[in-house]
Amino acid sequence: MKIHNLSVQFKEGGIADINLPGAYIGIRGKGGCYPDELDEVVFLTQVHGARILIDPEGSEEADGMILSDRGRAAGIRTADCLPVFIKSRGYTAAFHAGWKGLAEGIAGRMIDLFPEDPELVVLGNCICDQCYNVGEDVREQLLGTASSPLHPHGRIDLKKLAVDQMVSAGLGDECAVFSVPECTKCRQDIFYSYRYNGTGKRNLQWIQIKK
Repeated sequence: MKIHNLSVQFKEGGIADINLPGAYIGIRGKGGCYPDELDEVVFLTQVHGARILIDPEGSEEADGMILSDRGRAAGIRTADCLPVFIKSRGYTAAFHAGWKGLAEGIAGRMIDLFPEDPELVVLGNCICDQCYNVGEDVREQLLGTASSPLHPHGRIDLKKLAVDQMVSAGLGDECAVFSVPECTKCRQDIFYSYRYNGTGKRNLQWIQIKK
C-alpha cells in the first residue's frame, strides 16, 4: 500500500494544523498548546501495550481508542513512538505504536476492532527508519528471523511496519494513507525526542472529525 507524504508547514515550536478530507490533525511539539484547545481531546495513560478501548473517558491504561462521539478528539502522546490515526464516516481512532505495542499486534488489532471500513489513515511524527536503531532481539520480536530490505539489521521502520500489520488485518487499498514525514529525532529543534536526550516530555497529536 502506498504511503503519501504530507507537506506540512510547522510554526515555531513544532505547531501544525493539518486539514484533510473530513478530518483535522493537530500537532504540538515543543511549542505546546494554545489555551483550552485540549478540552475536547481524549488522552489515555499509555503503557506500551496493545489494549484498545471503545469510547474511553480518558486517562485509562491503554494504547489505543475508538471514538464514536464526533465532538471529541482522539489524542496520543509520543517522544519517538508512532502515533496512528484512523477516520471513517462515523468513527475516529488513535493508537500509540512503539515497538512493544507493534510486537503485540496493536496495529492489526485496531483494524479488527474498528467498526467501519477506514477511509483515512494518518501516520504522525515519529523517529525515522534511519534514526531508529534496535537490537537484534527487538528486531526478531517484530519480524522474526526474516531478512527484509525495508527493515535492515539494526533498524526498524515503524510506519512501514504499522501499515503492513494493518493491511494484513484487512485494511483495503481504497483507504488513503498519509504520513507526516518529519522525524522527531532529526528535528529535535521542534520535537521532543527520547532517543536524542532521554526527555520525559511528550509531543501531542490528535485527530478530530471536522464539524
